[in-house]
Amino acid sequence: MTIRPLDNTDAAAYQRLRLLALRESPTAFSASYEDEAGRALDDVAARIAPAADGSVCMLGIFVQDELAGFVAIIRPQRAKLRHAVEFAGMYVAPAHRRRGLGRALLEAAIAHACSLDGVRHIKLGVNAANTAAVALYRAVGFERYGTEPDALCVDGTFYDEERYLLRMGDGLPTGV
Repeated sequence: MTIRPLDNTDAAAYQRLRLLALRESPTAFSASYEDEAGRALDDVAARIAPAADGSVCMLGIFVQDELAGFVAIIRPQRAKLRHAVEFAGMYVAPAHRRRGLGRALLEAAIAHACSLDGVRHIKLGVNAANTAAVALYRAVGFERYGTEPDALCVDGTFYDEERYLLRMGDGLPTGV
């Protein structure tokens, strides 16, 4: 297992896995398969290109050279918001679940966020019905701070989004 930031050479693998994610777990993402299916590979490459300062990147987890999962790390550029990092779009392919890859990917993302100067907390949102993801986030120390009712509508059904926060102490998660 290897975890590293994705780059333009990973665009095709990322796009394949992203489309699988959108088909397999449509209620876990704000984008839909239809939104992403026609996206040009050059656009995908630009989307996953890491920022030179590490403030934006897509971490990927690989099993025997196969991309098995990913998570986006986004740090705002505005000075008033730079103390917070957001994780988004986390996904592990079904064939690789229940083997610790999600936790390893999440811990690597947390370590990356800790390496950014001045970060005080990490935020993320998750479909309230996604009990496996909620359990993982709570297991590494994220705490729920709110719920947005009816945040997502998929095929006429509304889903709440829970918001989670991991506070940092001296660059390390508190309570972990």
